[in-house]
Amino acid sequence: MPQRIATIEERLRKALGDGLLAQEPLRLHTTFRIGGPADFFFAARTPDHLVTALRAARAAGVPVFLLGGGSNLLVSDAGFRGLVIRNACDAVEFEGTVAHVGCGTDFLDFIYQCRDRGLAGLEFAAGIPGSVGGALFGNAGCYGQDIGSYTIECTHTTPDGAVVETKPAAWYEFAYRDSRLKREPRVLLSCLLQLRRGDPVESRREIEEKLELRRIKHPQWRIEPTAGSYFKNLPPDWQMPDAKHSPGTHRVPAGQLLDACGCRGLRVGDAMVFAKHANIIVNAGHATAREVLQLAGTMKARVREKFGVELEEEVMFLGERPEPGDASA
Repeated sequence: MPQRIATIEERLRKALGDGLLAQEPLRLHTTFRIGGPADFFFAARTPDHLVTALRAARAAGVPVFLLGGGSNLLVSDAGFRGLVIRNACDAVEFEGTVAHVGCGTDFLDFIYQCRDRGLAGLEFAAGIPGSVGGALFGNAGCYGQDIGSYTIECTHTTPDGAVVETKPAAWYEFAYRDSRLKREPRVLLSCLLQLRRGDPVESRREIEEKLELRRIKHPQWRIEPTAGSYFKNLPPDWQMPDAKHSPGTHRVPAGQLLDACGCRGLRVGDAMVFAKHANIIVNAGHATAREVLQLAGTMKARVREKFGVELEEEVMFLGERPEPGDASA
């Protein structure tokens, strides 16, 4: 086995050069700050580099995971057996009210760039962590809006890097926190987003307002590491007497059910439900993926018992799941 791994590393390094890292801790690349090492790690700065990395992995017979901004992700304590490619393609070009955006671009940084050019539309998303590509993958949104609604088209490649193609927004089947990419994997390289002319002063005010709301209700992930909202809100047809609905979507927030079940402050090891928001788990020190999964399981069980509904995870899990433990919150 050691001889085979050495051979794989040599083949990958020949294609990718000194940018290839071995045994890179993935906790350094996620907003949760949790996760064991990847066998190999490579940050692709251009679409060509990204496609080259995918083709090299295919030639070497290595599993691949594409990493964006590292939010909305929980990585196994055992890490990932294969090559993690971080999409670091962050070139942005503007033409009128249309932006051509590399999918490795930081989402908030892009929103600031739009503001500075008097372009409006995405202010609602200020504070959503991660990359533009990650936002497209999960159709990130809030307050009844989402990034899919502003998408004209995207350029992606197949997971093996064999085919690069551009598809219109309709192809991606954007829906609530969902896209076709979750069912038919593609690697996003860039996208065209349609914005509108706006007032930079008004955009700045709205962005600051949204960031302040997040500061009040959400943890600041650089201080209190988190993957963001852990569970999806309830489906539109699920109703609860006297429930408050999330703005714009008319869905019952998962946090409301978790609150009713007394989940705030629950803790397993260093995995803890955030004191100000029952649908957010934070890493309160040196939390492990096992602890997060055990805590999330307790939260789901409480909601299932009280409301008869099964919460669905919004946070994606990468790697081998640990065997269920006997620890509880």
